[in-house]
Order: sequence, then structure tokens, then C-alpha cells
Amino acid sequence: MKITFVIPVYNNAATLRNAVASLQSQDFSDWDAVIIDDGSSDSSPIVADALAEEDRRIRVVHQANGGVSVARNRGMDEARGDWVAWLDADDAYIPGALRRMSELIDANPDCQCLQFPYLEMQPDGSTKPRIPPAYSLHGGRSFSGSEAFDVLFARDGAESMNWQPWRFAYRRDSLPRFRAGKIHEDLDALPLHLAGLAGVFISKDPLYAYLPARAGAATETFTPRRVRDILDVTANVYSQLAKSNLPDNVKRGFASTLACNLFGFYIATPGFDEPDRSELLAAFAAHSEWLRAIAWPPRTAWLKRLLLNTLGIRLTAAFINRLTSGRGLHTGSKS
Repeated sequence: MKITFVIPVYNNAATLRNAVASLQSQDFSDWDAVIIDDGSSDSSPIVADALAEEDRRIRVVHQANGGVSVARNRGMDEARGDWVAWLDADDAYIPGALRRMSELIDANPDCQCLQFPYLEMQPDGSTKPRIPPAYSLHGGRSFSGSEAFDVLFARDGAESMNWQPWRFAYRRDSLPRFRAGKIHEDLDALPLHLAGLAGVFISKDPLYAYLPARAGAATETFTPRRVRDILDVTANVYSQLAKSNLPDNVKRGFASTLACNLFGFYIATPGFDEPDRSELLAAFAAHSEWLRAIAWPPRTAWLKRLLLNTLGIRLTAAFINRLTSGRGLHTGSKS
């Protein structure tokens, strides 16, 4: 069984070689990698071509800059492996990850997707496990796609942001597609795609090491475009969720996750200033169902009702923003 790793690259010359080395140093060799140089303006194309010259398992595609979604889609089109996973050009797979990935895939032949937690790389070079309760409670088991969706994205403790692309490996006949031009392409494409799969295995073991606060094709500072994109993506996912055949309680749980992600992260993030904050508050005012979807802990649910009835949507959102001080909100709902 071969695994293809898709590596989207945009101006990652300083880190690309280390990312590829994390594959080359594994004790599992049945893999190949396709590097998609997405119109880099630094020396990334030279580094990528050199890596391909040194290792026949590596191929390079050079293309005009189209964004990370276009790069990932192109990489999936170029994939030759039975399974496909992603590696961002400034991240790494941890030692032993590929063998473990292969073992889990072999042990669960009916699964179409493998999903896993990760380690976060710290400034001093150490790593910190990022294992939300969903993985400690439910990891190490196979689920239907709809069950996995519930566990990862809808229930209490699921924690939003379980949908980063590099936390998924897919059987090649079950790959998602990303909508071009969107910054929040992972939320837009992956959760509801997973819900439609027949089988998903959730690993409780981290396989990946992620470097936060990075720059490149996949990230952008807070800008009006980012605000427009998160609003567009949230509205699109809400629309698709409403049309889905998921149980009502799971829909409610994921609606809360979406609202908490939008509100708790993007409104209550320090440095997210006017006019972007006002645009998001206005969106909550225009979509009252978003704020109403947030599932507060039972002891404080009455407070949300009181605030909504007395202050209205916009002032309630502003009040919660001040109240939470960037700590976020309760996510999910009990199933």
C-alpha cells in the first residue's frame, strides 16, 4: 500500500527540506510525495527540484499562483498512491507516524479516512500534544462518517478546528475537493465531506507536528478579505448542513461549533480590530440563528436568553466579546 503526500508550497524555501526530511527519515518507505510549487517567488522551486533529483519518490509540479486550495486539488490529481495525505511545507510527520498510519489503514480495510490529533511545535523546539477530549474519549475506533462527524465536530468537548487538512488521510477514491480562492478552505470542504463517508478511523495517537503562526499559502493576517471569507464559508456550511441527512441533534451540535468558531475565535481574538470586528458583529445581527446556536453550559443558558431578549443580537455579541476576553465559548451540544 503506497501513501502519496501532497505538499503545497508557496515561498517555503527555508522549511521545505526539513518537512520532506520528516518523510525520508521514517521507518516506512512505501510512500511518494508530490510538491506543488504554487508560483513561489523565493528559491522554493530550486529547493523542490533539488529534492526531486535526490529522491525518486518525490515529484514536483510548478504552476502559477492559485492559492492553497488550487495547489491541494492539483496534488490530489497527481497522486498515485492508494491513500493520500497532506504535509504543509513548514510542518513535519513525527517519527514512526507513517508506519503507524499504514498499520491503522491495514487494520481497518473498510475505512475511507483516517483522522488524528497532532503535536504543536514550540519556539524552543519542543512539542506539545494537542489531543482534544474527542480523541481521548473516542480515539482508537472506527465509525461511520456521520458518527465520526458527531464525535469530532458536534458533541461537547469536540473542540472546533478539528478539520485542518493535515489531520486527515484519505483512500484515493474518497478524496474531497477544495473551493478555490477561500482562505478557510478546510472548514468549507472537510467536515461535511467526512460525514458522507462510509467508514472513518479516529486515531488517539498524534501523527503530525504543526508549527503555528506561520506565513505562506495557507495563512493570512486578519484582513477584510479574511472576514469576508469566513462569513462566506460559514454561511455556505450552514446551508449545506441544513440540507444534510444528519440527525437533528448532530446538526444543532455542529451549528454551535460553527458559531463558536466564528464568534469565539474571530471576534474575541486580540488584534482583530475595526472595521473587521464590526463586520462580524453585523453578520451576527443579520443571522440571529448563528448566535442563538451557541450552546452555553446549562447553568448559564438562561443568561443567553435574557441577554438576547433584552439587548438584542448585536449588543449581546458585543457583551459576550467583552465578557469572554478572548477565552472562547462553550462548543457543541450533548447528543
